[in-house]
Amino acid sequence: MSSYDQPQNGGPGPILNKCKEINDGIADLRSKREGQLVAAQNGLLDSSTGKEDQASRQTLDYIEDEINNGFRYLRDLLKKIKQTPGSGDARVQTQIDVTSRNLRREIEQYQRAQSDFQKRLREQVRRRYEIANPEATPEELDQGVENVLMGQEQSFVVAGGRSRQANDAKTAALERSAAIRKIEQDMMELGRLYQEVAELVHQQEPAVEQIHQGAEDVVQNVTNANTQIDSAISSARKARKWKWYALLIVILIIAIVVGVAVGVTQANKSTSK
Repeated sequence: MSSYDQPQNGGPGPILNKCKEINDGIADLRSKREGQLVAAQNGLLDSSTGKEDQASRQTLDYIEDEINNGFRYLRDLLKKIKQTPGSGDARVQTQIDVTSRNLRREIEQYQRAQSDFQKRLREQVRRRYEIANPEATPEELDQGVENVLMGQEQSFVVAGGRSRQANDAKTAALERSAAIRKIEQDMMELGRLYQEVAELVHQQEPAVEQIHQGAEDVVQNVTNANTQIDSAISSARKARKWKWYALLIVILIIAIVVGVAVGVTQANKSTSK
């Protein structure tokens, strides 16, 4: 069972260690982007034969997949940190925010590098298509390049028994167009991944949300209870006051009745004499 499957009772230490792991992973991806990726991109751009094109693109695909998988892993690691009890602690929240910004910044740098590379590949596809079809009009050239970029390889026809150079140009254009389509797919996924990382910054840990809600409920309940107690006390006071009033009235009535009875009795005695 991993440390994420167990309660985190060791204070901010475990979370800070995971933030360091993410930042170390970001540094590794940066090094790979600036080293291996650049070398693989230049390898494809500089290749001149069909065999070199295929080998260069395979190397490029492998490195791109490694970087993309690295981003997914770090995204998942950050998501687990945000779901860990204690991640809302002020002692770790700042470091989590910094880590999230570092990850997003590296994603942006990678996207920028891939976008620039994609533009250079498009230029090469156009030149290769023009070499293979030197008699194409500008309109035919534009349409042909777009078809190749969309993966319609059958539209790339080398007329007659043209030179080996023309056939190599066709192979180069197809390899580069395949690399462009892969970059486009990767960029779409990275865009979604970037958004997920950005949203994680504003996501509170479940325990914190429950505590906040529970605290609000307690405050509301206490307020309502105090209001009801005050009302009950006021009612009780009024009830006691009216009770004394009623008792006084009853005593007065009894006194009046007794007084009248005594008076009547005395009058009757006087009449009998």
